[in-house]
Amino acid sequence: MFTKTLWTTALLALLAAPLAWAQAKGDHRTEDMRKHTKLGTAHGAAALCLQAPNADRAACQKQLQADCKGLAVGPHCGLKSRPDEHKDLAKLIAEYEQMARIHTTAAHCLSTPKSYSDCQAELRKACGGLGVGKYCGMRHAH
Repeated sequence: MFTKTLWTTALLALLAAPLAWAQAKGDHRTEDMRKHTKLGTAHGAAALCLQAPNADRAACQKQLQADCKGLAVGPHCGLKSRPDEHKDLAKLIAEYEQMARIHTTAAHCLSTPKSYSDCQAELRKACGGLGVGKYCGMRHAH
């Protein structure tokens, strides 16, 4: 009786392992989709902020930092280049818009049946060095 219960428990554990792994993998994917969506939104908002009449660069940068807190690498929300007051405004806006597109596209890719590794490869290619690291500036820890 005890041996049968032990074998049944072991068999159920073996059958449940792939299900638990798949669920954890799904949560990982969902978490990355959420982060990419938030980063895309934050960069898009920063671009719009800078396009406003009499835009205050410092205020726009401060809001971007707040929106990216805990999501992105570095003080510039994942951007490699520093968005200082001497950078051409049009170039800065273009960088923010590009980062918004990159992260929004990455979130969309993760919502499709494409493999996680294919979505990551597309992210790295689209980022092209604009963002920090292989996740284009996104803080990645699971």
